[in-house]
Amino acid sequence: MDPVVKHNRPLTLGEMESIARDATREALTGYRQTTNREHLTLGSELTDTQGLFELYIAGERPTDAQVISRAKVDRFSGEVDVEVFLDRL
Repeated sequence: MDPVVKHNRPLTLGEMESIARDATREALTGYRQTTNREHLTLGSELTDTQGLFELYIAGERPTDAQVISRAKVDRFSGEVDVEVFLDRL
């Protein structure tokens, strides 16, 4: 699916997750990889206008979680914006 195309209906959570996953994978290129890969978790939130997807390392408590990246996907255009919170190589 071409991510920046107007849709007649809002994208589903699954469609947006796929867009966010691909964009996040590309955005993480050139960043230091985390050593805690077994604790990686994807959190998602859906609003009327966007899907928000955070990739994070879970901690013992929710306040201990370390957010690695945040992707925002527009529900109608499929446009995605990814922020990465890791050190560059």
